[in-house]
Parts: sequence; structure tokens; C-alpha cells
Amino acid sequence: MVMKYKNPIIPGMRPDPSVVRVNNKYYLANSTFEYYPGITISTSDDLLNWKTLGGVAVEPEQADLRKSKSNEGIFAANIRFHDGYFYVITTNFAEFKTFIIRGKLENGDISWEKSRIEVDVPGIDPDIFFEDGKTYVQFTGYIDDKGTKAIRQVEIDLETGKILDGPKILTYGTGGRDVEGPHIFKKDGAYYLLVAEGGTGSGHMITIFRSDNLWGPYESDEQNPIFTNRDRANEAIQNVGHGDLFTDEKGNWWLVCLGTRPASVGFKQITNLGRETLLYPVKWKNGWPIVNNGVPSEIVDLNDFPEHAAALKNEQNFVEFQDNFEEAELDTEWLTLRDSLKDHLLIKNGKMTLIGNEYSLSDLKTPAFVGLRQSETYEKLIVEIDQTDSELKHGEFGLASVIDADNHCAIMVKKNNGHFEVYRDQQIFDVKINEKIGELSAFPAKFELLNTKEIKRFSVTDSKGQEVIFTTDAIHLSNEAIAALNTGDIEGMYVKNNANMVIDKVTKKVKLDA
Repeated sequence: MVMKYKNPIIPGMRPDPSVVRVNNKYYLANSTFEYYPGITISTSDDLLNWKTLGGVAVEPEQADLRKSKSNEGIFAANIRFHDGYFYVITTNFAEFKTFIIRGKLENGDISWEKSRIEVDVPGIDPDIFFEDGKTYVQFTGYIDDKGTKAIRQVEIDLETGKILDGPKILTYGTGGRDVEGPHIFKKDGAYYLLVAEGGTGSGHMITIFRSDNLWGPYESDEQNPIFTNRDRANEAIQNVGHGDLFTDEKGNWWLVCLGTRPASVGFKQITNLGRETLLYPVKWKNGWPIVNNGVPSEIVDLNDFPEHAAALKNEQNFVEFQDNFEEAELDTEWLTLRDSLKDHLLIKNGKMTLIGNEYSLSDLKTPAFVGLRQSETYEKLIVEIDQTDSELKHGEFGLASVIDADNHCAIMVKKNNGHFEVYRDQQIFDVKINEKIGELSAFPAKFELLNTKEIKRFSVTDSKGQEVIFTTDAIHLSNEAIAALNTGDIEGMYVKNNANMVIDKVTKKVKLDA
């Protein structure tokens, strides 16, 4: 029995969570936007400790992200299980295509089909609902040229994606802007429609509607919004919304949703971590859900939810990330931009080799960059280099932090006339910096990135212990600075042009003193 746990249950950029339970295991889908592989799937048998299985979309035929702009690509993904198969439905904004990908559970992993079923609906944030041999899709989108948005529903042919009935408007929401993120479920003979409103930001909220008929009309809960921190600026968790309801194996109801943990810097609140996955207990009263007594808290106290506490098998245990590249495949925590690196990434003999290409982080392409989600405000990323096999030639390599194509920062090393020159390579909107900040006396041996709420500290150390350092303000790579909350900071190795970076070990330390 676990009486207390901490949100987020999955830290770092893990937005738009959707959960399904199969054989007493839980499977969770998150949006990935321009990052590859598309649609991250995680699994857990205790709700508090999650393992990343990998991505659903690993081929352009499933979701073509190669021309995705920043903060586009894979929007809200929904996962369900029906007749022995997983179904993930999502929209790739880069193609503006809504589609379904089917998967089969095999030996604890999910084998996803390489083909997709396209559904021709004019909107995003799709949900899929099965009943009596029929398949329904709910989605959000504009219904006129005045900016009016609504949640609509269609019935489809599951094999072809062809629309059989609809679309029909289910709700315009309660009046908050950007009604989105619909999920339909059934309880005690009634249909419930869970949606998000208020826009992904300080006004974000979760609202709910109920009907005796799947096609409506839907009535609003008098307590709407049922979950939000829009008027609780003192709470550690903010921007709470886009939820999904599900039951555990004992029949208790839970809500997963997204939220952020902004850091206070002076008089500002900034977010480098993006939107994260949260979990809350749910009780029902008079036919309506009450989530965590109405407050999206960082620490969840289950003294008022003893049955939920009894369903939690294990204490929460956050494990720091370390990769020694002992497996032949890239660890499922790593992400690339828009596509796989294929011929530019190799894992062999306990080392990862990243081979440079002509693309930079500013290009809407696939640069030789492989990164991890920044998962805590105070965090250190350490990259140890194989100095024997790494080659600089007529290129450069280093360590980068990225929030989008127009806002990123890296410490880079290049070789010039026998000297190892260190550069600050940074872009903040239309301001680009590429300046030499020092030299190393020997080949680079280690890169480090220290994150705090105020700064990001980049450093490189050579084999003789000489170090070159620079810092940049963390706000430059925050969601608030770019006026977009879809993604968070992704940090990792970056190679340009004719260079090879061979990595022995990568460690992410999050147990730092704030």
C-alpha cells in the first residue's frame, strides 16, 4: 500500500497522456511532435514506475515527420485495446493526416503494423471508441471561418477508415478557448465526454459532459471545470489539462493528464521541461467524477483514497539514466529529429558512433543529433568520449540543448591547424552566435551540461583536465520564450559535417542540490 507519491509520474516532455489497461498492465501513449520515433509508448504494472517501450511510428509510411516544423508533427495520441489489438490514433500535423496504427502484444512488447488506416476528418486530437461492433472517432477542429471550435464525432469503418456517419457536433465546451483533447468512455450506462479547454497554458482545464446517448445531447457537469490550477498560482504544478480516465485492476478510477513545473526566476515563471505526465485518484459522486478532491497537487496524499492506495503495489522509484551502449539497439529514451539517423548512428562494442551530416539544428531536417528529455530543473548530463576512435577531420562535435529550430545552444569542438578550438554555437530567434571561446591542449574527453533554474552551463574537458566553459540563461530555451508549450528541452550529442563522435558512456544525474 502506497499512501503518497509525487507528480509527475513520468518527468520531462511527455504531453497528452492516454492510458489503457491490458492483462493488469498499463500502457501509456504520449505525443512527440517533431521528434522521432513518433508516439512514445510506456508500460507499468504499478502505475508509479514506468518503462519506455519505444515509439509507434518508426517509418515515414506510418507518419512522415521529415518536413515537420518545430512544435508540429505528432499531436495528441490516444491508445485503446480492442479484440486483441492495440489501436493508436493521432494526427500528424506535418501532413495534416489523422490515422490509426494497430499493434499486437508479443512477449511483453508491442509489434506495430507498418501500414496505417487514414481517417478523413477535418481536425486534430482524435479519440477512438468501440461499442457493439462499431467504431467511433471524436476530434476537435474549427467549424466555421470565425474561429469557432467544437468536438465532433464520426462513425468509421475500422478496416478502411471510411466515414459511415457524421460528423456531428457533440459539444462546444463550457466556453473556454480551444476545446480539444476529447475522450469518450462509458460508465453505468451513461456516456462521458472528457475534454480540455482554455488552451495549453495558464488557463488550461479539464471539463466533462454526460449523455444517455453516444451521439448526445451532452450535459455539462455543474462543477466544471472539474480539474485545473488556473486560479492557483501557488501550486507547483501548472497548466493542467488534457486528461484521460481509466480503471485499475481493482476497479478504482484514475486520471492521467498533463501539467508543467515552472521554475521561479526573479519575477518570471519559466518552463524548460515541457508538459509532463501526471496521475490522480478519482472518486464518483452523484454520477460525476471528483479528481484528487479537486486540486492538481504535486504531492498526492491517498489518505482520502484508501482503495486507490491499496491498488498501488510499489513505492515510486525514479532511476537515473545511464547508457553504456551494451545493447545493439539504441535505448528507447533517446530521440532524434524528424527521422531515424540510419547510416549516421552505429552502436557496436559498447560504444555509440554518431556520424556528422550537413544539417544543423536550425534546419527543418534531420541533423546528426540524438538527445534525451530534460527531466528535472536541476540536472547534469555527462558525455564521455572515446578519444581514440573519434575524429574531427573537417567537422565538429559537441553537446547541445534544443527547444526548437530557432532556439538552441551547443558547445562544439573543431580542429584547426592542430589546435582543438571550442565554440559557442547558439541561436535565439534571429540572433546567431558562433564564436570561439577557448582552446583545449588535447583531444576532448568529456562534455557536460549543468541545468539549473537560472542557467545552462556547458563545458568540455580534455584528456589533460583542461576545461572550457560558458553559460546561457535558461529562459532562452524555455516554453515561455518561444510562446509555445508543445515540447520541452531535449539535450544530447551533436555532430556536424565530416566528424565522428564515439561515445563511451552517457549519464544523467538528477539528484542535485537545488
